[in-house]
Amino acid sequence: MMNENNYASMIKNVLTLRYNPSLEISNGKIGWQSFEAKEYSNYLEYIENAITSNIKNELSSEKRISVALSGGVDSTLVIALLRKTLPDVNIDAISVRFADSVDETELATKIADKFDANLRIIPIENFLEKLPKAISIIKMPFWDTHWYHVAETAKNFSNSLVSGDGGDELFGGYTFRYEKFLSRMKSQMTPKEKTKLYLECHERDWVPDQEKLFGKKAKFSWDEIYSFIIPYFDNTLPTINQIFLADINGKLLFNWIPLNKSFHEYFHLKAVSPILSKELLSFAPHLN
Repeated sequence: MMNENNYASMIKNVLTLRYNPSLEISNGKIGWQSFEAKEYSNYLEYIENAITSNIKNELSSEKRISVALSGGVDSTLVIALLRKTLPDVNIDAISVRFADSVDETELATKIADKFDANLRIIPIENFLEKLPKAISIIKMPFWDTHWYHVAETAKNFSNSLVSGDGGDELFGGYTFRYEKFLSRMKSQMTPKEKTKLYLECHERDWVPDQEKLFGKKAKFSWDEIYSFIIPYFDNTLPTINQIFLADINGKLLFNWIPLNKSFHEYFHLKAVSPILSKELLSFAPHLN
């Protein structure tokens, strides 16, 4: 049972960082030593082979497979290599269209056609409608129902759900944030100053007077939040690698992976994320 202090801490973390860094995770944190650059030859071939090997090992016996298709680079790469590796498999590509948001389904339609997949578009008029159900599955504060809809729909077509998760974190997809961070960074910044700047690049995740969001009993402190991030910037890595280290250990390991796993288990789906294979998780961070 979670005691009152731990529960209050979880609430503060999730409503500030979007994840709870105190969560017990199966993958374990990735240390900064894993980001020391190494020189690789034929690394693109290695990455493609790692993805296709994961697809073969996990999905060769499947006759029908669901794929989360956003229209972005990562999901497009995965569906392309899935079709290349398993040319005869039946693919259902799932794309979510939220009202009053950017519509990626037009591009997803072209990609699905290119790789001979059946596109299943999920139109969501009220994104809050399924939020209580999603929270009951996750069992923690939560507001992004996107993956709930993907998993719920995928179950209608197959027992397997493939995604391009991890591409942004492992291969530097958040270029707009890197540019923002590096343009504001000053030489000789301390780890704490870098941490504050890193969080400023995520400022859409909280309100300007975040400390007033919680009651006095919660004892909200920005220094407590900083303490989770500072170790990622207190090492000898180049700054851009420090950002990757923070992203992977934050959003990916403590947010996307455990949350999505809860939905997969609830809907009895076999989840396959080839970019997040153990092989690429140990290989990609060392890329220069």
